[in-house]
Amino acid sequence: MAEPEIGDVIADITSDVQTIVKGEIELAKAELIPQAKSLGIGAGLFGAAGYFALQAVTLLFICGGLAFTALYTGLVSIVWAFTLGFLTMAVILLVIAGILALIGKSKIKFEGAEKTVAEAEKSVDAVTTAINRGQANVRAIVAGHDPLRAANRTTGAGATVVDGSGSGATAASVYTPGEGPAQPRTK
Repeated sequence: MAEPEIGDVIADITSDVQTIVKGEIELAKAELIPQAKSLGIGAGLFGAAGYFALQAVTLLFICGGLAFTALYTGLVSIVWAFTLGFLTMAVILLVIAGILALIGKSKIKFEGAEKTVAEAEKSVDAVTTAINRGQANVRAIVAGHDPLRAANRTTGAGATVVDGSGSGATAASVYTPGEGPAQPRTK
């Protein structure tokens, strides 16, 4: 039986990956759509609850203003009592808002995503190293030096090399940037 062409193998792999990804997307949709609907209904109910709570708080503030009005009624005319009562309530609310704003300002500290950046840099370095290793192996093959056979000679008699063919190998080529062609490494 003839060996398949590399283009056919890559096309088969691409097709398989696309099929797997499409299947995963469909599975995710099937799982997440009912949850998203439920979450939407829940969020709507929370929004309604928040609206009614805001209305209740507004009524409590009005009651507070009326309570202060009752305190001022014996001291000034009724018009001034209402004015001073609600003005007192407004000042109290502004003081509370200011205190909360100052506390909130002291709690807000933005730190960069150092860990995320470090992990991204490690990933980029790993991909770059893999690309460099592949390029070094290709250059060695093009130059007529099979890095896999060289690794086999370097590792000694009886050692085999991992070449991606599933041959049960025990050594692999490792490229270190700046050191030239891939260097052998035993498992």
